[in-house]
Amino acid sequence: NFVMLAPVKDERSFESFLSKITANGSFKQRKYKGITILETKTGLSEKDSTIPPVPDSPLNKAIKPNIFKNPNLRRERGSVIGILPGHIAVTSSRKAIEKLIDINQQKTATLAENTHFLQTIRQPKTGKPLFAMYQDPAGYLAFFKEIIKDPNLGVPPIDLESLISEEEFKQYKSVGSFLTLQKEGMRFQINTYLAPEFNRNNLTANIQTQRILSRMPAATYSAVNGKNLNQRWQAISKLFSSLPQAKDGLEMFRGLIRSNTGLDFERDIMSWMDGEFAFFMFPTKGGFFQAINPNSNMGIGLAVETSNRTAAETTLKKLGNFITSVSKGEVQITQKNIKNQPVTSWDIDGDAAQSLLAYSWVDDNTLILTTGYGAIADLVPQPYIPLDEAYNFNTATNSLPNPNTGYFYMNMGSFLSWMYGFVPSEYSNNPFFGMFKQAIGSVYSISATNSFNQEGEQFDFLVVLAPVRK
Repeated sequence: NFVMLAPVKDERSFESFLSKITANGSFKQRKYKGITILETKTGLSEKDSTIPPVPDSPLNKAIKPNIFKNPNLRRERGSVIGILPGHIAVTSSRKAIEKLIDINQQKTATLAENTHFLQTIRQPKTGKPLFAMYQDPAGYLAFFKEIIKDPNLGVPPIDLESLISEEEFKQYKSVGSFLTLQKEGMRFQINTYLAPEFNRNNLTANIQTQRILSRMPAATYSAVNGKNLNQRWQAISKLFSSLPQAKDGLEMFRGLIRSNTGLDFERDIMSWMDGEFAFFMFPTKGGFFQAINPNSNMGIGLAVETSNRTAAETTLKKLGNFITSVSKGEVQITQKNIKNQPVTSWDIDGDAAQSLLAYSWVDDNTLILTTGYGAIADLVPQPYIPLDEAYNFNTATNSLPNPNTGYFYMNMGSFLSWMYGFVPSEYSNNPFFGMFKQAIGSVYSISATNSFNQEGEQFDFLVVLAPVRK
């Protein structure tokens, strides 16, 4: 049952409110253990079939279950208000109100005495929350299992056990969510707490150094970084393999890679990506996208560390041989040099201005791969100003937990400027579009991270807002 419980601070106004809603007689009043309960019914009960059948129509046939032709499927809907001492409780179930009254009068254990709830509500450490939510994961799972059994909802059969085992779900004793304000902007936080019997040390998942951040430029539009891309892919593929439809798509993807390149995706491509990594989108005047559209001003990059450089070079060589073979020599693999930094480029007809892809080893175990020679020129041997020295990035991440498993980061100012370049003039001159730009322009950046601690796991999402001008 769902119940809304709220304190009543102005008793006089509350009495006036009750008088108004009961004046027309739609509410029936009764007492339960000395507590006043108001009830009203709307809609049909399951036994009420007095409404005449609705004629057949395409609309009716599209509705499943068909509540028009089968009025018995219509459930009783109503409002129940409980007038508790100093509080008002609102729900659609009389049993929920009665249970709430029983709990209060019997002096049984309440949520305020629940140790898991107390642990949750003591958070967040960032300040007083505007919003807080406590959840019992095991209770939610049981609740969801009951809900999806209801035939009136028309929910397709779901094999929950294939998605997540009940034992795995029970390891989380509570989940707390918060929305707080801080000097940078708005922060949303989720904390999961492990039960003592399931407690384990996940702190090794946190990245201690995050060296890869220095391989991205300060003006990066958007980036995601982390550690051990191979391990993350294995977790994703395991999840997909448990879903019949996703499993077929995964196998099709693997087969496509194998048939077109002769490479095994897991063994030849993912296996050596075992260090820090970063995917990022950044502003550049060169590269593959500029060859298509001179005004695109965008490049895509992958920076990845490996403990097996030999395997990585073997894969890159195989891919190079494949692209030259498929293009019948139109794409040429050329070796170049940027500021004494060796760079390999896939050029169309040997023209670096039409480079499809370029990569370079910036140290013994770090590979930078981008969309073309012109794009990689902004990254090697290193960016002019690295991302981890950028004011906007540090404002977006300094207040987040560190060490962590990596960041998601979006520089809204530079990203929106890039996006606006593709908006047609008839829209860009529209006053409503101007209002949208003004509103969204107040967001400086969006960032998120995930981290582990001794109690469990924490997720943080921060929206940095422009300061109010006096």
